[in-house]
Amino acid sequence: MTRFFFYGTLCDPDILRMVLGYAPRPDQLVPASLAGYRRKVARGQSYPVLQPAAGGLVEGLLFQAASPADARRLDHYEGGEYLSLTLPVRPRNSPNPLLARVYLPRPGRLPAGSGDWQLETWQSQHKAAYIKRFMQ
Repeated sequence: MTRFFFYGTLCDPDILRMVLGYAPRPDQLVPASLAGYRRKVARGQSYPVLQPAAGGLVEGLLFQAASPADARRLDHYEGGEYLSLTLPVRPRNSPNPLLARVYLPRPGRLPAGSGDWQLETWQSQHKAAYIKRFMQ
């Protein structure tokens, strides 16, 4: 099955459960990092985008999809603003990277803002409104 690297709103367990329609098992999610990028707030949005950055490192989660339906749900959630590329992602406590799908902003569609994106800040300031929009 396909692996995915989550670095933004999908790192929140409530959002991930809403998108997938189930709570992933602990063995489906492991802490991981992606080298060569920086996580920024998308301009005019509350969610993040990745921006190439020499020496950058983005912490997130490596997700092992349980079925093709997981991939379809994730693609639908990310929508037309993102494209996915398969990139090497390093699970924590592993010397070897694994290939995973990573959602990157489509060129010209979702520019990065100036600020770095932090999950804890998003959860405290934007999550409630985000879930309300999601449910509509």
